[in-house]
Amino acid sequence: MISAASRRALERYALAAREMSRASGDRSARETGSSVEFHYFRSYQPGDDLRAVDWRAYARSRRLVTRLYRAERTIDLHVLLDVSASMGMAGKFDYARTVAQLLSYVAQRDALTRVHTSAGAVSPAAQGLAGFGRAWAMLEAAEVQPASGSASGGSAGPARGPVAAVRDFALRLPRVRGAALAVVVSDLFDPQPWRPALIALRARGLDAAFVQVVAAEDLDPASDTLEVFDVEGEGRLQVGAEEVRAYRAAVQRFIRRTRAGLAQAGFRHLLLRVPSASPSSGALEREALAALRRAQLLIPR
Repeated sequence: MISAASRRALERYALAAREMSRASGDRSARETGSSVEFHYFRSYQPGDDLRAVDWRAYARSRRLVTRLYRAERTIDLHVLLDVSASMGMAGKFDYARTVAQLLSYVAQRDALTRVHTSAGAVSPAAQGLAGFGRAWAMLEAAEVQPASGSASGGSAGPARGPVAAVRDFALRLPRVRGAALAVVVSDLFDPQPWRPALIALRARGLDAAFVQVVAAEDLDPASDTLEVFDVEGEGRLQVGAEEVRAYRAAVQRFIRRTRAGLAQAGFRHLLLRVPSASPSSGALEREALAALRRAQLLIPR
């Protein structure tokens, strides 16, 4: 579970997405719905409509709080966390899970939100803190899965590569009738072409954002003589400085090709780098929040 300090910081942000703004008609994504259905309270923030301040609560506690209401239309929001074997390297999984927690915490205030793992686990749809405990529990229990074997830690089965996971995730969903957004949090490292997964997302009527989480070792491994072990394919290869240079160029080409393919499909690509040190959980949350702000996936309310 993310810390109380991070939750307070997240109160100031909303998820920036085309579907979030479409769901509220002419209002921007920063605004809160104005239907008659009460949603919850939060601390008053500069710029809040004074008509939404609960003055009775202020009289009791001498603290300004704002009453928030559900948007007149609610979107479906899906956060898909990659738990495949390559995510277990260089702190990628802990960072990716923190990103998924931050995004789902922000999203559940404005959208009917589900959390998925690439192994097939899925939380019930929920909106508001009262109904979201099972999603956070599932994220806390999630673990990186081996390429084969039994699942554990809240996952429904052995994790597939991200292409197959995104395709199967989309095909399991019914055709979307309203606004819907999928946020995929993954290193996206997969030799399979992305086109079938992107077609499946489009066929279900989903908008999508791909948050690619990479480590320094992914982009710039040491030039020493190494034995490389493919954690998903289980192959081994002796490499030296020349092969490392070729790998660096290849991974940059892969990222550029992946970004271009996602953009061509009309989807968003964000590249987040795992902190090089091993920060505490609180520091990791701050790093992830700052990265999501810089990438403008989270915007001020």
